[in-house]
Amino acid sequence: MPLKVYYVDDEPELCELFADLFSSSEISISTFTDSIVALRTILESPPDLLFMDFRMPGLNGLELAQKLNPQLKKYLISGENNLAMDYPFEAILSKPFNVKLIQQILASAKLL
Repeated sequence: MPLKVYYVDDEPELCELFADLFSSSEISISTFTDSIVALRTILESPPDLLFMDFRMPGLNGLELAQKLNPQLKKYLISGENNLAMDYPFEAILSKPFNVKLIQQILASAKLL
């Protein structure tokens, strides 16, 4: 069964790029440009990994993460340089995202 990964970002181009770069027979990528729709989908069908932007209309990345199961592995991706949060994301990644770093995260998750 492929690794189920969700990517949430209000920029459709980044969603498309993320899916194009990381989809494979072993990794199923679903993208969302609306954080409220993403929340509903995640609650109904949780992914193995979640990558999300910080600044989005509706719910920002922190607000979205706080509504989800703490056991879900969440990665925040942001263009803001000085984000400090109490919420335990697995990591806070910079935009533009580092392709090799995300590939490493995905490869590690496939081994679990």
